[in-house]
Amino acid sequence: MRRRHRMTPRLRTRPLAVLCCLVLLTTTATAERGERLDYRVSYRGVFSLGEDMPIADLSLESRGATEVGLSEVRLEISSHDYPQVESLYPIRYRLRSWAESGTGELFAFSVYETTRDDRHRLFLRDESASGTRRHDLHAGDGREQMAQLNAGARPRVPALAGPLFDRLGLLQRIRTEDLHAGAEYRIPVTNGRKRFSYRVRVEGEQLLRLSEAAVPAWKLRVDGIVIKADGRQEIAHLPLYLWLSQAAGRTTPLRVEARHAIGLFRIELDGWPAEILSVRRASVASLSRPPVSGD
Repeated sequence: MRRRHRMTPRLRTRPLAVLCCLVLLTTTATAERGERLDYRVSYRGVFSLGEDMPIADLSLESRGATEVGLSEVRLEISSHDYPQVESLYPIRYRLRSWAESGTGELFAFSVYETTRDDRHRLFLRDESASGTRRHDLHAGDGREQMAQLNAGARPRVPALAGPLFDRLGLLQRIRTEDLHAGAEYRIPVTNGRKRFSYRVRVEGEQLLRLSEAAVPAWKLRVDGIVIKADGRQEIAHLPLYLWLSQAAGRTTPLRVEARHAIGLFRIELDGWPAEILSVRRASVASLSRPPVSGD
């Protein structure tokens, strides 16, 4: 008989908010060609009696460059198929991000959220401290620009200097980097309200247990720093850990983990893209570390 997991109402507040931030901070996509990746989100801790408990599904879809030189990424996360989560804190997020197809730098992004509140906002690049201007689509603001983006056109934005990425594009360039142990990257990011400096460090190679198989992967640590208006810096969150496949030329996110006071939140790939299958068939004898679960 399958054991039922217990969830208390306390799980409705900060932990699921942390989870959603985790999703936003660690998903990536490439503008070179379209793709779709599906993930399972799970929690293990005091509210699941120490067992892994699935709480949401996540899909990530990227589309090729348009005629105006923008590439789009779409992310959806839903707890629809998880009744216990639905009864406490139903999760519905839809995010879209438009980036310059050549550099991956941010052009615009939108967030549609239905949890306790119903919000739909569009953020366009500008010269403000946050790097974007917010438009409330429910109030009618920004609908013309959103219609242009939906039609494959490019809304007018100020000429901007300096790179900037949104949370969906945070690790966009990392997937095409020639990763090696000890490599480190600094990436400027905005969430529409604040600017961050993210440090991504390749900790090394591991054999990752995934769907009853051992997959060669790179393990990365992601640290976020909030940049205050006066230049001061503060730690944004506890370190996140990301595992990327070791595919030649382009890597696939396999797993993301974040620890919280109440337990471990995990996002894990569901299914096997072709580039991962090809790596699994290759020899992994050169990897010295034993398979790990990431715990």
